[in-house]
Amino acid sequence: MSKMAIYGQALFRGFPFRAFTRDIWLICLSNVIGAFGEGLYFYVFPLYIRALQADYVQIGLVFSALYGASALTLLLGGVLADRFDRKKILIVGWAPWACAPLIYSFASNWQQLIPGAVCWGVSMIGVPAFNAYIITSTADKTKIASVLSFVWASYSFSYVFAPTVGGYLATVIGMRLVLLLSAFLGAMATGVFFFLRSQRPLAASTKTQEQSVHSDRSKMPWRKMLLWSIYFALITFFMTVGRTFVPTFLSEQVGLGEFYVALFGSVGFAGMTVLGVTMGHLGDRWRKPRAIGLCLLIFLASTASLLLVREMAVLMLVAFFFGGSGVTGTLVSSFIGSIAPENRRGLWLSVPQTLSLVAAFAAPYLAGFLYTQGPSNTLMFSIVATPFLLLFALVGLKE
Repeated sequence: MSKMAIYGQALFRGFPFRAFTRDIWLICLSNVIGAFGEGLYFYVFPLYIRALQADYVQIGLVFSALYGASALTLLLGGVLADRFDRKKILIVGWAPWACAPLIYSFASNWQQLIPGAVCWGVSMIGVPAFNAYIITSTADKTKIASVLSFVWASYSFSYVFAPTVGGYLATVIGMRLVLLLSAFLGAMATGVFFFLRSQRPLAASTKTQEQSVHSDRSKMPWRKMLLWSIYFALITFFMTVGRTFVPTFLSEQVGLGEFYVALFGSVGFAGMTVLGVTMGHLGDRWRKPRAIGLCLLIFLASTASLLLVREMAVLMLVAFFFGGSGVTGTLVSSFIGSIAPENRRGLWLSVPQTLSLVAAFAAPYLAGFLYTQGPSNTLMFSIVATPFLLLFALVGLKE
């Protein structure tokens, strides 16, 4: 037996694959295809914006447009996910995602990237339906965190390879052709959704056994939903400030070329894939706040290391943990999805996502200002805030 097979068995030992359905596997396939297309360009996107004569604050503005459009559409997506066939919402929602890189490919200045960024943001209308579809389709409701984390890990899995491939292709055929290839793969990923079974939410008068269990567990679950949502928004804000200019920091301060910046991203998404599956499994076995606390501890250690490490091999190890620390969203979604009423699941799942994207909308602009004052300021800002978030996860966050 090869070492790779041994490592694979160790990673997935005890993983609840029986909770997976045919439709969940199709969603994983769509993730692999679409994320590979997006990953060809997205990690080095700040460098592309910079090449179109944008300064650091203007780079932040492009990402703010992306996150702002996302925040404006998520609640609407949650409402639609509770009223209409979620399969159709996924198809309609993912289509603008494929169009975004097509728009980017024709841009001749940074301002012309903004319509594409808005288009990418509008595609987030499908995310509440996406998460609600997975949670509802999961065969074993006690394994929601494991299933949801695996599905999102299938997304980050493609990012293990895509940034390096995209960085290489950009040097051979140019970034504009890479963006066209990304648009094609995004269209293919959207097409996979046509093979899903339809999933219509239950009527408001229908009360399942699952809902009765949740009602017994907490008389006011919406309070927990709001607390977890606000907390996740804070995590997103401070992490986004620290993450936005990492490719630029690596390029300008560490001296890495475009290929090695992309390689850093690939290794980071390998960490997100491995640790994402691990944290989801731990979230089902431990209390989810403890798993979130572990993610924050890893983020703190890896962010601090970015300020100190310059040796390439060690830097790649830092990349693995830095990327893997950003998986708190699946833990939050799995918890909220498990306590949400079935006929309001899409809306409830859209609340933490909306608040986190409002936070992500504000963070890049602040990051641009901080980076202008000093390249290490964005990382320091995240480092100072993380211990307080970690403490609250351990003592203030309750299931």
